Amino acid sequence: MNAALGFLASRYLVSRRKHRGMGSSVSSFVGLSAGVVVLNSVLSVMNGFQLTYIESLMEVSSSHIRWSTAAPHQEALRALEGVPGVVAVLDETESQSLVSTEAGGERGAVVRGFPPGALTRDRGLAAHLDWESGGMPQMGEVALGSALAHTLGAYLGGTVRLTALTGAGFSLLAPTTLEYRLAGTFSTGYYDLDATWVILPLAEALAGLAGPQDRLVAIKLKHPEDASWMRIKLAEATGRPPGEFRSWDEFNSAFYGALRTEKTSMMVLVGLIFLVVGANLYFSQKRAVLEHREDLALLRATGTSASRLRLVFTLEGLTVGTSAAVVGTIAGWALSLALGSLGLFSSEAFYIPAVPARMVVDEVLAIAVACIASATVAAGLASAQVLRVAPGEVLKHA
Repeated sequence: MNAALGFLASRYLVSRRKHRGMGSSVSSFVGLSAGVVVLNSVLSVMNGFQLTYIESLMEVSSSHIRWSTAAPHQEALRALEGVPGVVAVLDETESQSLVSTEAGGERGAVVRGFPPGALTRDRGLAAHLDWESGGMPQMGEVALGSALAHTLGAYLGGTVRLTALTGAGFSLLAPTTLEYRLAGTFSTGYYDLDATWVILPLAEALAGLAGPQDRLVAIKLKHPEDASWMRIKLAEATGRPPGEFRSWDEFNSAFYGALRTEKTSMMVLVGLIFLVVGANLYFSQKRAVLEHREDLALLRATGTSASRLRLVFTLEGLTVGTSAAVVGTIAGWALSLALGSLGLFSSEAFYIPAVPARMVVDEVLAIAVACIASATVAAGLASAQVLRVAPGEVLKHA
């Protein structure tokens, strides 16, 4: 009986006796495939931009977890390094300063002080600091973000002046200006960082540009998504309150929330095509039931249950949805690769010369499931018309 139902499903799907039915199945297949292609390609480009920014912020700026502490002890740092899941621990500073150059450029900047060997100890930081010229600064040297260096007219080996307010208390604050040699320029892939960041050795920052309130410990995890509950383990290892540890999603909650809302809205808007095509398949299946009333009535009269006949039309929807999901996923993957390899913008006019495209496996699977579900559910709902086929009435007037 199951083989017979499969035969009927394939017969109704490919039958050319009713051209309109065939046309509806083809149009549903094309529509669903197009929806899968569009969703995959749009989300891959969106993921490319968003993940570039998120990874730059996590690996270079906020880290996975931040511990704000005035004077971290070496024992506490070693305790953090010994926590399972922690891959890097760096004692850093972050302060504000006014940066200027010999060319007369002047701009506010964020001064980051990194300890010796930071790039060796933190592989994520090293991977996302792309040195366009020179390298990590040594004592008496600084490095500027590429966009900041361009704005200030700075050049390799030139003099960079940093001015900051220092003092034991607010009433005693006084401007301090220090001069450094420009040792290199870097790019992170995130314009806001490249346009505002100054990097110098930790000892230089503590000597005249940062105070105890500017100290922090940057902690990198093997699995960044575990940051929320890892804070508790880190707090237990150091004997400090969990509130002193802030995860990356909490530190940049407004930014990540905006990106999440943007992606969700895009998925909903583009995903409406599944509803439209599902409705088209629903009505085409209802028409198919009416067109095959005689066949269905004969099968009902010979003892075939209505549920098995409904399965015939549901299988047709499942076949259309699965085929569209497979074809659309392959085409969307190919289109995403093509977009990611094309340099559509001039590097002289745009900060990002190429379109970054990344496909996330979980999202690809979710899109495929949505495609299959929309077609199968629509066909299943339409097949309820089988229950209205009265064998006696149909055969009487046949």
